[in-house]
Amino acid sequence: MKDNINKIDQDPKTVYWIILEKLSIVLCLIIVFAGALALSLPWWAVGAILGFSLGPIVYGHYYFIYIRPMIKRRED
Repeated sequence: MKDNINKIDQDPKTVYWIILEKLSIVLCLIIVFAGALALSLPWWAVGAILGFSLGPIVYGHYYFIYIRPMIKRRED
């Protein structure tokens, strides 16, 4: 993430990529929330599903955006 902050000074498009990244995380969480609501579950179950899906969704996004490219660069 520090690299992204440093890139902002060099490339103004980086700000838009960071915003799109956050929006994609929020969109995924909204989809999970809508799916839980569509099942007509009690509110505590909807909250539990949303809470348990928060970690994997955020980690998955960060893995593919930040971690995986660094691993590939090390392998090359």
